[in-house]
Amino acid sequence: MNFSYKGGLVLLFFLLLSGCWDAKELGEESYVTAIGIDFHDGRYTIYTQLLDFSSIVTQENNKAAEPIPLYIGEVSGRTINDAIFDLYRTSQIPINWAHIGTIVYSESVLEHGLEEVHESLQKNGEFRYTPWVFGTKNSIREILTITGFFQLPPLYTILYSPEKMFDMNSYIEPKRLHTFIAEYKEAGKISLLPSISINKTQWSQSAKALEPKSTLIIDGAFPIDSQKGLAKEWLSFAELVGKRWLLDTADNIPLDFYEGGEIKGSVNVTDTKGEVEVTTNGNKAEVTVTVKASGSLTDLEEDLSLDTIEQLITRQIEEEIRQTYNKAIEKEADVYYVKNKLFHQGIKPDKLNEYMLDNDSLKQITVDFHLRSKGPYN
Repeated sequence: MNFSYKGGLVLLFFLLLSGCWDAKELGEESYVTAIGIDFHDGRYTIYTQLLDFSSIVTQENNKAAEPIPLYIGEVSGRTINDAIFDLYRTSQIPINWAHIGTIVYSESVLEHGLEEVHESLQKNGEFRYTPWVFGTKNSIREILTITGFFQLPPLYTILYSPEKMFDMNSYIEPKRLHTFIAEYKEAGKISLLPSISINKTQWSQSAKALEPKSTLIIDGAFPIDSQKGLAKEWLSFAELVGKRWLLDTADNIPLDFYEGGEIKGSVNVTDTKGEVEVTTNGNKAEVTVTVKASGSLTDLEEDLSLDTIEQLITRQIEEEIRQTYNKAIEKEADVYYVKNKLFHQGIKPDKLNEYMLDNDSLKQITVDFHLRSKGPYN
């Protein structure tokens, strides 16, 4: 092997190594996994959640009994960038923003508007548009301290995996940042930002005695107005009961059905397809909702025929759709995207508000529900 050939191999070896010279070890940076944004008295408050990824790997492998260290930062400033630069003064080591999994907005910052917030986030080259997004009425600091079961870190809560819980109970659809922004920026469209809160009653953990275990729960949604990014009046979980029948992604809807105010049984609806059609009559929009759904019986309180069960469920779905429509209109939230459909029919954005929506605008609801099986109740 001649000298030039050996020298070429050596040079190639060092060139290959050079790509790793600027790589950083896990302990050389602080990794922000979630941020919270609040606004009061003309100032933004930024909350940051830091997790030690190396500890997470160790715990997952060894099932350590001790909780993983969790650090919450809190800074405020006239702008978001002012607050973040103030955070750097006490961060000890550089902060990495490339692994943010969740953003939590306070109710007050939603009411103030999100345009300035998102413009500031866009200026950070490490920031991505894939985090899950939530609004909250609760303390952001407290939400960011909630951990999973079995000493697992917050990564194992619905704050980071809302889609898994939606697959189990399709009710309020989770949102990623890019979807959220695209929705509320489209003319005539409301984006339903999931609302997250803390539940302190359903779970306990054993120590010397049973102690309450705080968990996170989706309790409603903030309707975010088209274009401006401003929140309208909050809608509760119960008030959004009819929206689920119009979600293409809803694959698992548990439903109790009633007759005369008494529960008669339960079904699991696993196949739904909803459609909203809009026509105009002068300056009024007229809305027709059509839903096709099917499911299986999971519980039956008394012997009922298949036809009777289908009729009861059909009536209930119709009532839920109308209930949500009426409550949303009362709060000036077009959750069925009526005006957005007018926009796609050629109505200019500045003319959309000329079309009135009230309870009478919902002209017809047609539900076709098919019970695939009564299961063991045949």
